[in-house]
Amino acid sequence: MSSYATVYMSDGRSVCAFRNGVDQLFFLLFTRNDWIELEGPDAWRLVNDTYGIDESDARVVGFRSTVGVLRDRLDVLGITLTVVSSTLLFLARERARMLDEFEVGAALDAAVQDEWNKEIEFLRSLTWESWLSQIQKGLEAGMPVTRWGGREPLGTPSRLMSLWEDHDPRYQLRALLEALPAEEEITLDLADLADGGWIDTSVDPRDEAEALVSYTSQGGLLPIVLTEGRYDVEVLSAALRLRRPHLAEYIKFPDFNVRNEGGASALRQTVRAFASAGIPNRVVALFDNDTAARDVLRSISDDDLPGNIRVTRLPELPLAVDYPTVGPQGEHTMNVNGLATAIELFLGADVLADGGALRPVVWGGYVNSMGAYQGEVSEKDAIHDRFAEKVRRASQTPDEMDDQDWTGLDLILDHLIGVLRDVVLPSGSPING
Repeated sequence: MSSYATVYMSDGRSVCAFRNGVDQLFFLLFTRNDWIELEGPDAWRLVNDTYGIDESDARVVGFRSTVGVLRDRLDVLGITLTVVSSTLLFLARERARMLDEFEVGAALDAAVQDEWNKEIEFLRSLTWESWLSQIQKGLEAGMPVTRWGGREPLGTPSRLMSLWEDHDPRYQLRALLEALPAEEEITLDLADLADGGWIDTSVDPRDEAEALVSYTSQGGLLPIVLTEGRYDVEVLSAALRLRRPHLAEYIKFPDFNVRNEGGASALRQTVRAFASAGIPNRVVALFDNDTAARDVLRSISDDDLPGNIRVTRLPELPLAVDYPTVGPQGEHTMNVNGLATAIELFLGADVLADGGALRPVVWGGYVNSMGAYQGEVSEKDAIHDRFAEKVRRASQTPDEMDDQDWTGLDLILDHLIGVLRDVVLPSGSPING
């Protein structure tokens, strides 16, 4: 037997209904503070048209908020008036196109054809302003909002709202809210669903909705890779495009360092901001494998972050195991993994070469907390220029890559893909069961 959740205006007119559950994204509009339980006249005012219920057993259990509050929440979620109005026009034009192209297989009765043509003309001339004006007039006249069979005249609220059928119900609600005063109350009644065992009314709706968003996002939102600097983004984007072209449109490398600020500390701040904002994408923060990054990572770990965010460092680089360095003690070859391995060392021996040798790592300041020096490769500008030329040649003639050294960047890409495979979002147990 079916059960329903119904959204009511304050006078009991229904806005929409959900059968055997509620669209979980709809729950994002409410908080636990909006919870209500009504009986007697207050409940009867809303459900008096419901079949099988009389005033003595009228009961409403669910959420209630005002039009103004719900409008604000929807706007913050991105379902703004601008988005909704443009969507309405698209739906109207699509409906007109379908009616115009529909083949019935036989000549229509003249009256039916005339009605059909009037609807097509009505839909094609519809604007957001005319839709809203007609909705408001109909509501003020006490007309119903939802359709209960039959074919209501053009311009009535129920006919106008029917354009939103099969679309995101939050858009439908946002459109209607624009026609209502800010103080009007909107109620989502879950009593029938609760009685039918379809939902657990003790659960916070936002927790359930956000869990569902995370669950569905695992396969629906592109993963994000955060790096220490702008140049890392340029390098990894180019490497992905050239070395893993089938994934080039499936991983995002955003650049937030608009003022050329970067480094491990800046990346840590970005990671914490993503965690605080509840970003639903899978996120990997890729730190350098040097002394500064190791120092910063002491204050952040996967255990401190939501399950969809992972921190990692550049992988161990074989080329860096026996790499030339220059410091106060002179010139030495040593393992610079964990001490001075930034993106430049992964660009390939052909890029790092200077004559018959590799450009050395130069030791800088001593990091007391780590008991080690921080180093970086010398002549970065020259390295960047050579890599740009390498990318240019590979882009123009992909076969050039056969003679180029991409082992370091292949190592990073394999590392990132492996980490992304292991980032599993928390499973949501949808409120519908």
